[in-house]
Amino acid sequence: MDNSARQTVSDALRRELETLAGQDGPRVQRVEVEGRVFWIKRVEQLGLRYRLQKGDPRKAFERERLAYHEMNAAQAPVPQLIAEGPDFLVLPDCGVNLRYLLVDEEDVAHRQKMLVDASVMLAEFHKLGFAHGRPSPKDMCQVDGRMLLLDFERYKHANNTPVGQARDLVVFAFNVAAHSPQMRGSLREAMAAYRDNADAAIWPLAQRWCRWLRWTAWVTKPLQNRPEGRALEFKAIPVVMDLFLSQDKPLA
Repeated sequence: MDNSARQTVSDALRRELETLAGQDGPRVQRVEVEGRVFWIKRVEQLGLRYRLQKGDPRKAFERERLAYHEMNAAQAPVPQLIAEGPDFLVLPDCGVNLRYLLVDEEDVAHRQKMLVDASVMLAEFHKLGFAHGRPSPKDMCQVDGRMLLLDFERYKHANNTPVGQARDLVVFAFNVAAHSPQMRGSLREAMAAYRDNADAAIWPLAQRWCRWLRWTAWVTKPLQNRPEGRALEFKAIPVVMDLFLSQDKPLA
């Protein structure tokens, strides 16, 4: 099944996009050509301090390029790479990200469906043999009713294993619990949808990783009591531990 965001462009449009992308501009730039919106992503320019903190931006850029080539070839649920050059990638506009949609959507049932759809998409992505590295609702979007994954600067072949996919699942659940706290009550249904569509080996591996990390819930307990806005990530830790290790208990 073709899950990718298939968007074809004419040779003339591709050449125009390549010309625009080859000019100086911000790292991420929105452009509109022939009434269609595209995003240019260039190699990030960092000073020494941030290079030490974030790593080599050229390597991150090339990891993302490789990801789109391999994932487009496998018809994975990711945007189609429209154009590229030595220092840029051009992708189609995919609308607002899922994190925003989960806040903006007033219908509770629709919010729950979007989260379930994202979990099913992640399962399908994993079944193709890939791992994202840091999946989050902010790196997902909905195009023509289909969920897609974005942002592959952390992509590595070494993570394309059941263990890497299990870590993806835990990180995804954590990012939902931390940054979309209104969706915590829907996480169990979302994880059930993932399990119904993923390799059966992934869930036990995710549970094993959570057992190794269970101590973090105790160490951060004083920080979990801070006001919500200052402790969202700390408050998410026990939610995720409960989700994977205490399935019979309802989520708070």
